[in-house]
Amino acid sequence: MGNAQVPGNAREAELARMMTAHGARLAGLCTALLKDAHLAQDVVQETFLRAYTRMDSFRGGHENSERAWLTRIAINLCRDQQRSRWLRLVDRRADPEPLFASCAAGMDEESLHLLWAVEQLPPRLKEAVLLRYYNGMPTEEMAQTLHISKSAAYRRLNKACENLKRLLEGWDFDEAE
Repeated sequence: MGNAQVPGNAREAELARMMTAHGARLAGLCTALLKDAHLAQDVVQETFLRAYTRMDSFRGGHENSERAWLTRIAINLCRDQQRSRWLRLVDRRADPEPLFASCAAGMDEESLHLLWAVEQLPPRLKEAVLLRYYNGMPTEEMAQTLHISKSAAYRRLNKACENLKRLLEGWDFDEAE
């Protein structure tokens, strides 16, 4: 894609490709951050709308930078939603089972408990965990996505792991794996 302007039909084809490649992952991330699948779908749509309108300014060139760019847009939109007056008035604390209902069907009790613990993390730590462990982003790409240094990304992950250890203390996970 690069710096050059993309013609209309090519732009639409490029958008369709991005939606296919990244849509489901972004929907899962936004659902986890917003605790609302419908609101998450709205944010994902807005993410791709913004990507479409800003396609000419994207200076990527490979899959990882495109993924980081789209994820950064989605996270910023999720943060905007979380700061909105409407969401502050609504109790957004949810049980993990309804929140992750689509993926929880085949999950065992340990996995559900881990999802519950991740859900309890402060937003910035939760973002780091979701990007690194659920989306499989390398730490460098995670740092790029969040606009933080690589060392700050490592610190967030370490702090998140410390919090998760505390939250999961006393929980008897199977150590056979």
